[in-house]
Amino acid sequence: MIRGPAQFAPNTTIRTDVVVVGAGPIGIATALELARAGVDVALIESGLERNDRAAQELATFDSRQDDYFHSRSEVTVRRQVGGTSALWGGRCVKFDAIDFENRPITAQSPWPIGFDDVEPYLQRACDWAGCGQAVFNARDIPELAQRDMVVGLPDEQVRTTDLERWSLPTRFGREYRAELRNTPGLTVWTGLTCTEVVTTEAGDAVDHLVVKTLNGREGRVVAADYILATGGLEATRLLLASDRHHPAGLGNAGGHLGRWYMSHVEARVARVHFTSDDVIYEHERDREGVYIRRRFTFTPRLQRELGMPNAAVWMVNPPISDPAHGSGILSGVYLTLISPLGRFLLAAAIREAHTRTAGPPRVAAHLRNIIRDLFGSIRFAARFSYARFLRRGRKAPGFFVKGSGNRYLLHYHGEHLPHWDSRIELTDERDALGMRRIRTHMYFSDADYESVRRAIDLIDQHLRRHRVGHVEWLADDVEASVRNFMQGYAGFHQAGTTRMSATADGGVVNPDLQVHGVRGLYVASTSVLPTSSQANPTLLGIALGVRLAERLISARLARPGIPDGEGVWRRATDG
Repeated sequence: MIRGPAQFAPNTTIRTDVVVVGAGPIGIATALELARAGVDVALIESGLERNDRAAQELATFDSRQDDYFHSRSEVTVRRQVGGTSALWGGRCVKFDAIDFENRPITAQSPWPIGFDDVEPYLQRACDWAGCGQAVFNARDIPELAQRDMVVGLPDEQVRTTDLERWSLPTRFGREYRAELRNTPGLTVWTGLTCTEVVTTEAGDAVDHLVVKTLNGREGRVVAADYILATGGLEATRLLLASDRHHPAGLGNAGGHLGRWYMSHVEARVARVHFTSDDVIYEHERDREGVYIRRRFTFTPRLQRELGMPNAAVWMVNPPISDPAHGSGILSGVYLTLISPLGRFLLAAAIREAHTRTAGPPRVAAHLRNIIRDLFGSIRFAARFSYARFLRRGRKAPGFFVKGSGNRYLLHYHGEHLPHWDSRIELTDERDALGMRRIRTHMYFSDADYESVRRAIDLIDQHLRRHRVGHVEWLADDVEASVRNFMQGYAGFHQAGTTRMSATADGGVVNPDLQVHGVRGLYVASTSVLPTSSQANPTLLGIALGVRLAERLISARLARPGIPDGEGVWRRATDG
């Protein structure tokens, strides 16, 4: 069942087997995995079923936030049932086996688990996300195996067969609403914010959670196990703020809580020029109708030999906000997105990234582009509108136009190397519920900027060696261009600040996601990832949540005195 804040009386105590705090993709998947197995679950969500301005304001950064790189909170996080999936484009990518290796470039952030520990859960993560089979190379998909992204360009140390997959798109709050309402043993509480994890005086176990509504009602949650699934920023904030018996925050014995904040290095500083137009530049679809996209990637051997961060590079449209592209299609899309209609068509974060411009919109120039290609623009609008909005089932995640002169802009998406100085910290400013707000300090090093030039140089060499094309740089100072591109662009993928480690002096949670030193307290969030990979972290985060649910179910079934499929508590009580 789903309950709202009006149903939460003052001094209520919610008692349950497991409480999951945060109803984003990881929280919903974890809660439903548990409830399907007969575990009594309370899923606590700060927001409502739809976007609510007052709830969203709770996630706002400190007013003094001056992080050069970090995007605003309203486009990076969402407080509502479904969480940030309401802003999500739906891109699903797996972490690679090399991400879990002990590499010199990430020696300060070792993984305590290996790829083999998460691989068994990737298919279930794909099922939750709605992105089809957990197959991420075109050679493993029969209907695509014989096609090459570029005719005459084989896979060597640089590859073009690795894939990303796209969800339906899956808005978790909408997709799983009926199951959240109807699953026995699961109660979803909306409009209820966890403001503190209170431990016993000894500090080695959770006593209860403090929860509040925006209208001032306060209560508590008591459970056998507590899972924080509040997202990369908010899980860290809650652990830092829960300092009643741990002055530095929960799980901070080693001083790592809030440190090692990672996103991704992203840049558009080069374009590729192919000698032939026989190039797959658009999305493809597998036999299930799932949209996929090919990318330039680099073999583990090459990454080890060169000591380079993991990265992926793919072709994109030129900036739609610049009418110099000359495309009526791109101009039509741009004018639509900046119109009042735009907010209904695309998530705010993605829309902002595509439409930002240094000056005012050049509407007249865009209109001229449309008029010059009026019939082509109309045909595209009809075709894409059907594929994106009207077609039943899977929707087109985006579109591509054929590059003028066989030239395509390249988008670099690479691993952000771990840095101690990259962090999240509490400030003295407080939100409406009295919680201290956070400030971010996103740090990128010279090695992060230089990784872009190195990766794209390797692609250039690969293209030239096989005489199928070459790369053209858009500026002489590549590293400066990367830094400029990253201004206000980071923070969409949040990792590292509650990182997983073998021991308490190396991180915040153990390999099973339990907070070091606090029995029964877990973090199911992308913040537990010690490194950031080339992949966005959502899919791996869901896989880790499913893995945690499985372990809690197994432990509970092995616990004496608890019949299979029966909960410990199934009610909320006053007092």
